[in-house]
Amino acid sequence: MSEFVLVGGTALIGADLVPQQDSWIRVDETGRVSALGTGVYEESEITQFDASGTIICPAFLNAHTHVIDGFLKEVGFGEPFWDVFMPPDGLRHQALGVAPADLLKTQLGRTLDQMIACGTSLFVDFREGGRPGVLMLESVAADKFIQPLTLGRFAEYPPQSDEALATNSGALTGDALDEISGIVEDGAGFSLVGANDLTDEGLNQVREHVRSLDALLALHVAESPPYREVSIERTGQSDVHRVIDHLLPDFAVHLTFATSDEMERLADARIPGVCCPRNHAVIGLGVPRFDLMLEAGMDVALATDNIILSSPDPLAEVQFASRAIRAIRQDPSFPSAVDMLKMITINPARILHVDDLRGSIDVGKRADLILVDTTTNNLAPVTDPVAALVNRATSADFRAVFNGGRLAHGLPLETI
Repeated sequence: MSEFVLVGGTALIGADLVPQQDSWIRVDETGRVSALGTGVYEESEITQFDASGTIICPAFLNAHTHVIDGFLKEVGFGEPFWDVFMPPDGLRHQALGVAPADLLKTQLGRTLDQMIACGTSLFVDFREGGRPGVLMLESVAADKFIQPLTLGRFAEYPPQSDEALATNSGALTGDALDEISGIVEDGAGFSLVGANDLTDEGLNQVREHVRSLDALLALHVAESPPYREVSIERTGQSDVHRVIDHLLPDFAVHLTFATSDEMERLADARIPGVCCPRNHAVIGLGVPRFDLMLEAGMDVALATDNIILSSPDPLAEVQFASRAIRAIRQDPSFPSAVDMLKMITINPARILHVDDLRGSIDVGKRADLILVDTTTNNLAPVTDPVAALVNRATSADFRAVFNGGRLAHGLPLETI
C-alpha cells in the first residue's frame, strides 16, 4: 500500500480520546500512523484524502464473542439461559453438534463482514469444538480485514469426570494438557466455559500450562446464580474466589453476579472484567454492574457475546449499557462518555496486551480507524464528538473503516 494522509476530520487522539479539530493523520506503507497534526498538511507529494465532516475514531476491539452461532439467530429467544447456552445439552450446543461445516463457514464469513462494517478491527472468540473449531475460525478470518484472537476450549465436556468434579479431587490427564497445547498452537489462547469445568487442581494445571505457552487465558465467571451455587456446594467457594486463587486468567467474562467484595478481590488481583450487558439482559440474567467494577479499580471492557441473541455491534453494546447503567444508578453523570468509549477501544487493547499497536490513535500504532460522517441526519449537528458516538451514532453513519491502513468498509474517499 502507498503512504497517505487523512485531512480535516475531528480525530480522537491518544488513550484519553481527546478531540482535535481539523486534524491530519499520516499513514505509512506498513499501515501504521507515522505522524499526527492539525491544520494544513504541507507535503503535497503524499496522497491526501478528504476527512472533513467526520469524527476519526480508533476502531473497536470486541473482547468477547461466540461468532459460530450466527446461523441460530433468535433460536432460544425467551427460553431459560441454562437450557439454551450450557454445554453439553443446551439448544445451542446440540445445534452446533449437527450443523454442516459448510453452513458454519458461510455464516462465519457473513458475521465477520458484519463486524467489519460495525467498525471492529479485532475480536476475541471463545471457540467451541477443540482444535478443529479454532482452525475453522482462523481459516475463514484469514482473508478478511479483521483479526481474531481465538481462544479454543476442550472438544468434549466435562473435561473431568462427574465424580472428580463433585468431590473437587483429581487432576487433568496428559491428553487434556496436550489438547490445550494444540489449541494454543493454532489460536491465541485457551478458554474454559467456567471454573466448574475443573477441580481446583485442574484449574492450577491449566494456569501453569497456558502460562508456559505464553498464551491468553480466560473464562466466564459469576455468570448465573446456579453456577455460583454449584461451585460453593462442591468446593466451599464461589467461582470468583476459585478463579482468583487457582487460575488467575487474563480476564474474566460477565461477572453479572459478582459481589462488591469479589470485585475488590478481582481488582487487587489485577484481573480485568469483560461485560456483555445486552446478552445478559435479553436472557433475563440482568445487567452486569460494570460501573461498580470501574469504581473498584478494575479495568473493564464491553463486548457483544453470542450472535444467537445479540448483534456483533460494539456501539450498540455501549449505547445500551450507557442507558441501562444510568437508569440503575439513577445518576446520569457516570460513567462519562469517554469512559464508555474506552471500554471498546483502549481498555480491551490493554486487557488483551495489544495496546502497543491498537486501541488509540497514536504515532506508531496501526491505522485501525473509523471515519464517522457527522453530516448525516442522525448526527448533525455534533456538539460533543465522543458523546455523539456513545449515545447516538450507528454503523449507518460510518463513511469508512480502515484496518491496518487499508479500506475495509465503505466507499473510497475523495482526494484533495
